[in-house]
Amino acid sequence: MQQPAPQPSSLHQRDIVAEDFVAIRHIKKLKSRQAISERILEAHANVTNLSLLEAKLSYIRAWQALPEFGISYFVVRFRGQKKDELLGIAFNRMMRMSLAGDALKTWRFNTMKTWKVNWEVKHVMVEFDSEEEVAFQPLSADIKVPHEFIGGYIFLSMRSKERNESLNEDLFYKLTGGWV
Repeated sequence: MQQPAPQPSSLHQRDIVAEDFVAIRHIKKLKSRQAISERILEAHANVTNLSLLEAKLSYIRAWQALPEFGISYFVVRFRGQKKDELLGIAFNRMMRMSLAGDALKTWRFNTMKTWKVNWEVKHVMVEFDSEEEVAFQPLSADIKVPHEFIGGYIFLSMRSKERNESLNEDLFYKLTGGWV
């Protein structure tokens, strides 16, 4: 079992080397190693009195609060496009993104009418309430991977919040296992 490291008697700004904690590209953006050291000391002060378990939970909560948390990315080619783009799939939406990571368009799953997979040509077509059709071909993963993500998130959104609901395995396999 992990044990917390012995606490140093005190941390001082002069003891912190910013390069040990922060990537060089971020140091260049902030341009002040002193400001970085101050922020590191402030963050340390916020967790110094926490137990090991509380510190880990705090880290997990901060990680889950990040805007990109829970998004799976796929390099795809959208129908009618010549260049590759990113498709981000989260628990409640799909996002069309540039390769730089900028969101270009977002579609919510609750506005989705249907989605179809053409297994021969490896295309996914998604139709939304606004009569908009989105078709793409995954390039970084097999076609079944984005299909399973979409089907799995649709399945989870259909379940009730009650804990005692039994798992509808037939529906789950229907939504995620069309490739079998």
